[in-house]
Amino acid sequence: MRCLAQVLLAGSGGLLGFCFTAVPVSAHAFGQRYDLPVPLLLYLVGAAATVLLSFVMMALLSRGRNLEFNLPEYSFANALFGRVLAQVILVALLILVVTAGFLGVDNPQRNVAPVMVWIIGWIGIAYICALIGDIWEIANPWDTLFRWFGPRDDNARDWPAWLGMWPAVFLLGAFAWLELISEAGESPRQLAFLIVMYSAITWLGMATLGRRNWLRNGEAFAVIFALFGRFAPLCRSRDGGLALRMPAVGLLVDHPVRFSQTAFVLLALSTVTFDGFLETPAWVMLLEAILDTPFFLALEDLGLNRLKTIKTLAMLVFFGGFLTIYLMCCRLMALADRAVPMRQVVGSFVLPLVPIAIAYHLAHYLSYLLISGQGVIPLMSDPFGFGWDLLGTADYRIDIGIVGARFVWNLSIVSIVIGHLLAVYLSHAMALRLFADARAALRSQIPMLVLMIGYTMISLWILSQPVVSAG
Repeated sequence: MRCLAQVLLAGSGGLLGFCFTAVPVSAHAFGQRYDLPVPLLLYLVGAAATVLLSFVMMALLSRGRNLEFNLPEYSFANALFGRVLAQVILVALLILVVTAGFLGVDNPQRNVAPVMVWIIGWIGIAYICALIGDIWEIANPWDTLFRWFGPRDDNARDWPAWLGMWPAVFLLGAFAWLELISEAGESPRQLAFLIVMYSAITWLGMATLGRRNWLRNGEAFAVIFALFGRFAPLCRSRDGGLALRMPAVGLLVDHPVRFSQTAFVLLALSTVTFDGFLETPAWVMLLEAILDTPFFLALEDLGLNRLKTIKTLAMLVFFGGFLTIYLMCCRLMALADRAVPMRQVVGSFVLPLVPIAIAYHLAHYLSYLLISGQGVIPLMSDPFGFGWDLLGTADYRIDIGIVGARFVWNLSIVSIVIGHLLAVYLSHAMALRLFADARAALRSQIPMLVLMIGYTMISLWILSQPVVSAG
């Protein structure tokens, strides 16, 4: 999920199609693989055992106690200057990307637009929102421009309850499809056009449905960055400054979230996992087994691309599988206390899964950010590809040795295990809030524990395929 403008194509309606092609970029493109000192199975079992041990420790600690180790949200700064500065910077970068896309050379290697959108704009901001604070909330360039030049009053109608967060779910799904399957939008010209189109759609949504309504329910990036921002140690204080809190506690909720938000979180998890699965030998074997079957050959005769059709179906299966397994898990959890409706269980335990999404995002994309992200250094001296050297960095060459397979594997282990440990903690803390007594809370967490252990092992196996040689 790298291209912001791909969402714009989805939102425009009628422009989706198989007509766009691009060169795929692997998040783990290394010349060598890391030789594990011990068999891969031992790593997987060890990670699962760590998750299990953490559950046992929390079960012992939670006997009659609250697991929520909260810090008071201490407001230590009025962030007006920093907020305005961040807004000006992101607006300037948006203008730069659009201008470079339209006026610069139509070559993704020589134009600053693709690297700014795919790498800095998506991966980089996601990391900032998750590990520091939700900078997108205060510096979203479309929101900033709308507040500068749009209507002063937010004449919002009531957001229809039936609509929920489904617009954001649709946009995130379309975004993932366009990046993982069609890989559209690599041309700087096309990218700039899509950004302009998305700007119009976003401002129209804000003007007709209300600025806050649209940002909370219709704009996929505002929604996902806000989710990541719940994990961060910095948040907004009541006086508009910055407040410090314990990491991840923002994911504990007093009321169940809507089912559409549950679907949004599970879609985010399933698509990033699907992205990793595409780099495994299992995926290659699956393609070899079904690509030339009569059914898909018949689709080819109808004008459909077989590979893209298979990928589309596989992505839908991943999402459907994640949603089904989660609902089954919630059904089992609800048996611990029949006084708690299943709907309440479903909406209460999905946000504790967000640390897993962040961990997988970190493990899967950090190497891509560190290697390909270096491309912004020479391009900032020559953003249009005209041969300029404004900052003296035009001759910079990307250092592909800055990270290696060993680094990525070790990062994967640490981030995935920590992400699952935090998810176990949050889920247990949420259970103590929701269920009547500690025993019911503990019983409710057994299905979630099984789910966490299984997903830990599967995640590490997927991430290991492109980077390690099993010992």
